[in-house]
Order: sequence, then structure tokens, then C-alpha cells
Amino acid sequence: MILKNPNIIPSRNQFRVALLEDDLEFAEELCNSLRGSGYLVSHFATGHDCLNSLLNEDYDVCLFDWHLPDLSGPEVMQHLKKNGRLPPVLFLTSYDSEANVTQILLAGADDYVTKSPVFNVLNARIVALLRRTQTNSTPNESETLGQLTFDYRNKVVSRNGARLALTGTESLLAFYLLRCRGQIVARKSLYDLMGTFNVAVDTRSLDVHISHLRSKMGLNVENHWRLSSVYQKGYRLEYLNMEPPP
Repeated sequence: MILKNPNIIPSRNQFRVALLEDDLEFAEELCNSLRGSGYLVSHFATGHDCLNSLLNEDYDVCLFDWHLPDLSGPEVMQHLKKNGRLPPVLFLTSYDSEANVTQILLAGADDYVTKSPVFNVLNARIVALLRRTQTNSTPNESETLGQLTFDYRNKVVSRNGARLALTGTESLLAFYLLRCRGQIVARKSLYDLMGTFNVAVDTRSLDVHISHLRSKMGLNVENHWRLSSVYQKGYRLEYLNMEPPP
């Protein structure tokens, strides 16, 4: 059963949500909770129906089940990505083991919640994704540091001229850490950025994202970068300019 907290509402109403879920009873409860908080929800019981709608209509965020009778949630996501029609995706999963969380994030999801979610947690995750996509205050400029170029307006990171395939959450974390480079960023700040409430469960989600950033962006000393974990505090991103002064 979905537990709804009536005091938690989206910061802006009338956002469009695509729900892909073949458990009709669970889907009905979730749709009612989301609509009660002002979201416009379209429910799809099959991957094909969801994909067809998303290819032809605009949605602000997707809630995907993993296993479906036809196209799985990750398969729908991959089709959308190929067509340049992929909104932020939050997966609904019955499993929260490290292996399952890693699989979800590697598939390109922005976030996940375990079934059946407490509604204020689910809503916070949705609001966090919407906040990222609706933010329009970044400057029209870019910055190149070593092998990496950061496009602040479009939230794009390139490495040696090639655009990196960062997920939405990875991009969000990368630019936040970049703005705070040289400083220790508290884990709580990163949890808040991701809309994380259950830190005991979701600490591994943050660590998986950080690991992916290190790998994809080449954040190592050889490339003049260091993304380090500071014990019991958080993370610190540093650009190590090793060139001698003129």
C-alpha cells in the first residue's frame, strides 16, 4: 500500500508523468496519489504502449517498472534514448540489493525507489528530477580544464572533444561538485540534491554515481583530477594544475 503524506506536494503543478506498470492494483493506487498531488498521469500496462506515447508526446518524468510482459523498462528507455526522446527516468523496483541498484543505474536511470514507496519519498525524488530539468539559470559559457570541457548552459561534459554519456543524476552531481571544487561537499548536501530521504538504504546509490563519474570523466591524478572521499564528511573534487608557473 502507498502511504501518502498530504503535506508533500510538487513545487509546481501540472507536470506530466508517464507510469509504466503492469500491476494494475498498484498502478491505480499510485496514479490516485500522484493525481491528488497535482500531477497529470498517464498509465501504461505494456512497454509498447508506453513507448508509442513517449515517442509522440512530451512528458516531464517517467516512472518505470523493470519487468513487463513485452518490452522491459530498460528496453523502453533505450528506444527513447536512441530517438532523443528520453525524459528523466525513475525506476520502481522490488529489490534494493547493491547488485540490483547498480544494474538500474548502469541502465541509465536517474534514480529509483523500492516498492511500495512511501509517497513523500517518491514525491521528493520526482521533485528533485523536475527541479533539475526546470532549472534555467545557468550561464551561457563553458570551461575547459585539462581533458574535460564543461558546458554550463546545457549541462554537458566532454572529454577530449567527445560528449560523455552521463545520466541526469550523474550530470547533476558533476556540475554541483565542479562549482564546489576544492571544497568538501557534505554527503547530506548530495543526498538532498538527489532527493534522498532514506540515507541508510541509499548511501550506496550515491557511491555508485560517484564511482561512475570517476570512470567516465577520468577523474584521476594522471588526468590532473582527484575526486576523493573524505571520511565521515563527504566528497571533494580537485583540479590539480601540474603545469609549472611561467
